[in-house]
Amino acid sequence: MAERGITNDVKTDENVTFEDLAISELTLNSLKKAGFIKPSPIQLQALPLALLGLDLLIQAKSGTGKTLVFSITALEFVQTIDDDEDLTVIKTKVIILAPTREIAQQIVQVIKTIKQPECIVHTFIGGTALKDDQNHLKKCHIVVGTPGRIEELLRLKYLRPDTIRLLVLDEADALLCKEFQDQINSIFSYMPSNKQVLLASATYPEYMIRFSERYMRDMTCIRLVDSESPSLIGIQQFYIIIPYHPIDSYLFEQKVLLLLRILPQLKFRQCLIFSNLRMRSSAICERLKSLGYETTYTSSSLTQNRRTKAMRDMYKHKCQILVTTDLTSRGIDLDFVDFVISMDLPNDSETYLHRIGRAGRFGAYGCSLTIVSDGDEQKQLEKIQNEFKLNLIGTDENQQFQLLINALEQVNMNIKNS
Repeated sequence: MAERGITNDVKTDENVTFEDLAISELTLNSLKKAGFIKPSPIQLQALPLALLGLDLLIQAKSGTGKTLVFSITALEFVQTIDDDEDLTVIKTKVIILAPTREIAQQIVQVIKTIKQPECIVHTFIGGTALKDDQNHLKKCHIVVGTPGRIEELLRLKYLRPDTIRLLVLDEADALLCKEFQDQINSIFSYMPSNKQVLLASATYPEYMIRFSERYMRDMTCIRLVDSESPSLIGIQQFYIIIPYHPIDSYLFEQKVLLLLRILPQLKFRQCLIFSNLRMRSSAICERLKSLGYETTYTSSSLTQNRRTKAMRDMYKHKCQILVTTDLTSRGIDLDFVDFVISMDLPNDSETYLHRIGRAGRFGAYGCSLTIVSDGDEQKQLEKIQNEFKLNLIGTDENQQFQLLINALEQVNMNIKNS
């Protein structure tokens, strides 16, 4: 992106721009128009290898530019003409898979900001008409979608795999987990052998890196995650401990009451509030609305139109708070989000990193707050802290709570001065 006040984990020391990389003039002009001048560290390291056609496993912190790596690579594939290619026929050359509809829609928006008018890209996700997908596939260079819908389109022969040259798995560790395993295996079974494969994510358990090799010819790993600082360095992480109660609904109500007490004291541009359960997220949203907060809610139980509207309202800054499940813990890039609250601890440690990564996108500054009860929840948070060597700051509603207030005020100052 164009220069602004950003943290060191997305800065490159080298005096290099995208013009120094092996990118076509068409794509370079589009990048300039969109404000992309200097590559981030992951873009600098991964793009040259991706453009050479290597199969890559790409790991870098949330919000440091992985999407642009495979978006540029995809556009370069579209512009490459095969020797026997009929230029009068539009062929699908790229498939990009994402674990959620929201991430798929966002990827398409990123590609549209840097593509040429001649390049055609569409989203293919559940909750939409198959007939529309069939019509879109008649003229589509880049297919972006969720595994279930893409597998269905391949099975129905609406999507022809023989011209595919690049297959991308965004949030690959989620796509390679048990939930999507059958669909991913089926999709790979349709693909030609001479395709290139790119896997991208912020987190990879070690066993999954070895597991990923079965999907590639000769995998090259590019991992820019510092074991000493796996989270974004611009995010200050806080937590508040409340007394334990054996009745879960009562305990959660105490967390909500705490949230309602502290929220008026905090200044932020936009905020994501995470809860593990859909009904809880919906209830929090209604409580906040009743107090006058511009709040929206999304989860996998909503219709596609409502999910799309919720995200659109956040992108267009019509809402200040999005209450959500972990549906939006990965890959969602909301530039104005500078505060993330977890009402529950996530079900796995990696998701904690993804959640807090929603704030401080591309080197910006932000804060996170996790509300836990003493006992098992506190121990679980300590386990996450130790596993990733995180600097979590304990606070309360009294003297120490001022630390969080000050941190958010500092975030706002950094934004104004950048």
